[in-house]
Amino acid sequence: MKKCYNLKNKMKISLEKLVKLALIITVLFTVSSFVNAQESNTGSLSSIYLNMSPDSPRAGDSVTLTVNSDTIDLNSSKITWYVDGSLAKNTSSKSLIIKMKSDGQTTTVRAVAETQDGIVKEVSQNISPSAIDLVIEPLSYTMPFYKGKPYFAPQGTVKIVAIPDVFVDGVRVSSKDLNFNWSKDDIVLGSSSGKGKDVLILYGQIPIRDVNIDVKIMDDSDNILAENSKLLTTDNPETLFFEDSPLYGVLYNKNLYNSYNLGTRENLNIVVKPFSFDFINDVTDASEYSWYVNGNTVAPSIKANEISLKQSSNVSGSASISLDLKNADRILQYNTNSLNIIFGQQ
Repeated sequence: MKKCYNLKNKMKISLEKLVKLALIITVLFTVSSFVNAQESNTGSLSSIYLNMSPDSPRAGDSVTLTVNSDTIDLNSSKITWYVDGSLAKNTSSKSLIIKMKSDGQTTTVRAVAETQDGIVKEVSQNISPSAIDLVIEPLSYTMPFYKGKPYFAPQGTVKIVAIPDVFVDGVRVSSKDLNFNWSKDDIVLGSSSGKGKDVLILYGQIPIRDVNIDVKIMDDSDNILAENSKLLTTDNPETLFFEDSPLYGVLYNKNLYNSYNLGTRENLNIVVKPFSFDFINDVTDASEYSWYVNGNTVAPSIKANEISLKQSSNVSGSASISLDLKNADRILQYNTNSLNIIFGQQ
């Protein structure tokens, strides 16, 4: 009788353990289902993201957006794209190609991924076209009234101005509120970079070679808003001959080259203008003018870059006028030019 009683007690205890175990399993299953439901319905635990190419598109550019994930299998998931709230067409599952709107207009792209297990994830991004133009301004001498720009001479100085066309939420952002990241040949120029630093002054160095300049516009989270680059090539400076007319002054409309027929005129005043030398004026402490007539050294006129020629009567022939110009502060900036003067009755 006692054995039977003990057996009943053991069976009762075992039954209670089974009930408790069933309750625990039920609770765990309920919690797991709740978590999955939360993840499926809200997508609050985002694990997908968008890659965009190009990183900083301009207005009218075609942009490829690709959805990626480190936690779910997108290859077996159903992916739906929306552009500005409307269902997108012509998608290739994980990728979508859109065309940028005009400057200042934002495009909203949303990708929704649903796995085979019913988990739903989504990611969205607002994209505004941005651009940045670079203006190259070599800081060297040009002739008066010259409408073009000089060369970037060896050992020269150049100013590069970044002109941004960046919009955030449809509003154009001023240069003073943007972060500019400058680099030369992939080396970041830290001292020239920073908020509002839209101008870069660059000095040519030795050895002479082409230089690649890149600028990125960054937001406060170091995201690239716009980017552009320029390859700077060097050209040798020149010296240009002009006639200084006693009636009209220096005739800048036409430079003298190769030969000049003086005819029977008594005088010819020649002015030389340095082009693309790193001079503030045509004559400076660093400008070294050396004049030659038929190979013989001659003195200039009142200014170092001027020479006056006078012919005798009843004489005809030709004379070679040549000039060497050197920049005493920039040994790689020099030029030699010559002009053949034909005079007398031919």
